[in-house]
Order: sequence, then C-alpha cells, then structure tokens
Amino acid sequence: MSENMEQLLDEMINKINQITESLDGTIAQVEKMNKAINQMSKTFSKETVSLTENVRLIVEALKQFRIQSNKSVNELSKELNTKVKEILDEDQIQKYLQETKKEINTIKKTEKAVSDNLYYAQLLTIIKNLSTYLKQLKK
Repeated sequence: MSENMEQLLDEMINKINQITESLDGTIAQVEKMNKAINQMSKTFSKETVSLTENVRLIVEALKQFRIQSNKSVNELSKELNTKVKEILDEDQIQKYLQETKKEINTIKKTEKAVSDNLYYAQLLTIIKNLSTYLKQLKK
C-alpha cells in the first residue's frame, strides 16, 4: 500500500511540476505582451510629444505670419501653402496615432482573452488530476 501511495505522490508531484511549467510559460507570454504594450505606449507618447511640438511651431509660425503682414502677396501665399502642407501632415500623424491606440486596445483585449483561456485550461487540468487521484484512492 505504501508503494501505491508513493507512486501517487510521485504522480502528484509530476502533475504539479507540469502545472508550474505551464504557469511559467503563461507568465512569460503575459510579460512579452506587457513589453510590447509598453513599447507601443512609449512610441505613442513620443509621437504625441512630436505632434504637440509641431502644433506649437505652427502657432508660432502663424504669429510670425501676422507680424510680417507687410510682405508681398506672393511671399504670404508661399508661407501659407507650406503651413497648410504641415497641417495636412499633422492630420496623417493624428490618424496614425488613432490607429495605434486601436491596436493597443486590441492587444490588451487579446491578452485578457489568452490569460482567461490559460487560467481555465489550468483549472480544468487540476480538476482532472484531482478526479484521477480520487478514483485511484477509491481503488
């Protein structure tokens, strides 16, 4: 009987080790996703700072434009065209930032779903192991 108990104990230890290894893999996946989200967040922050600086430059340029109102119409037209082009470029950056936000939210949702699925899979494994163990004890 003690040999059976030792065998059951060894099996339980092996199952616990397997669960621990599975949890280590899950933790590694979650950490990898966390790093990716942090990197995207850093990139998003940099782009936001860049966008803010560009807006500040445009405002400053508009102030200078107002100050230099005595320039010829051609010079004013050239400056205005340049500023319009910069503003259009800013719209493209804004669209990129919005797409990046959507991608970050998608990754966060996916990370939660993966985490939940792994949790339920591990819980199911534990329940199966306990069921097997109880059946062996009844024998």
